[in-house]
Amino acid sequence: MMTERNVQSDSSIELWDLYDRNRHLTGREHIRGQRLPEGGYHLVVHVWIRNSRGQYLISRRSANRATNPLKWECVGGSVLIGESSLEGALRETREEVGVELDASSGQVLFTRVRCSMGGEDFQDIMDVWLFRYDGQVSLADAITDEVCQVEWMEPEKIRRLYDQGELVDALDYFFCVMDRPEPDYGAIIGRQVRGRIDRPAGSTHPQYPEMVYTVNYGYVEEIAGRTGWKQGIAGGDGGPQEIPGRNGWQQDVTGGDGQPQDAYYLGIQEPVEQFRGTVIGVYHRFNDVEDKWIVAEEGSRLTDDEILGAIAFQEQYFYGKLYRKQTGV
Repeated sequence: MMTERNVQSDSSIELWDLYDRNRHLTGREHIRGQRLPEGGYHLVVHVWIRNSRGQYLISRRSANRATNPLKWECVGGSVLIGESSLEGALRETREEVGVELDASSGQVLFTRVRCSMGGEDFQDIMDVWLFRYDGQVSLADAITDEVCQVEWMEPEKIRRLYDQGELVDALDYFFCVMDRPEPDYGAIIGRQVRGRIDRPAGSTHPQYPEMVYTVNYGYVEEIAGRTGWKQGIAGGDGGPQEIPGRNGWQQDVTGGDGQPQDAYYLGIQEPVEQFRGTVIGVYHRFNDVEDKWIVAEEGSRLTDDEILGAIAFQEQYFYGKLYRKQTGV
């Protein structure tokens, strides 16, 4: 809900809440158009709307838009001061295309934290929403003139628009995210692992020296077995598979690329050479064959947002989703 503090008296000024990289509110406000302060992030939403026929509501940006005029996109924008991500998504939809969505019909498909890429500071936390809607759409009900045309489209037409350069480039994730089966990491999350750190906190990427590892990053050498099972773990879309074996620590833990399974080791700030801990989550990359295991010491209380913030230095270059429990969680 909006509070008195959050009411914007001047409609020409857009105010945002500032968050840190872990999505904690800083208590500071920010005026859109000004340079974001170091360590300050703002919240943005992309809103995809799908009907029962599997079509998506796609809107065309007006010719007067400063960027990407007349290109097609989904609803989206910055979350205003005092709003939650959901409230921002509902407001942007009302404003741009005149549709009142049912809040209970929406879900966050994934969240992406962007820091700096290619010398450009983004400093945003992006929630990608998907809502169900089968009602009428009329731009006469829209509040702004940001959109000049709307159309229900099937994925194949959206692909054609993208191939022809008529879809906003930043929406390329649509083709690797929508309608994908949910992976099941129930055989991995909660398991004890041991491994080695080959890129300690503070080191730089061997090929991209501008990327600094802000946490310890390495690979799993062994995973604790279960009674009657030996682990034959494969990352990527193939998911985990178990084969009959025996108790104890098992080796040969490989990722989707056929190499040792990569892992972020969180909770220890100083550089280390080895690790032992519990797999508390899996970061599933939509546009890559590799999954990244999230390992922490026993009893870790890290939240989803803290994990996403910790791994953003590298995962901002990919689209993915953090899984903490079993399928669909």
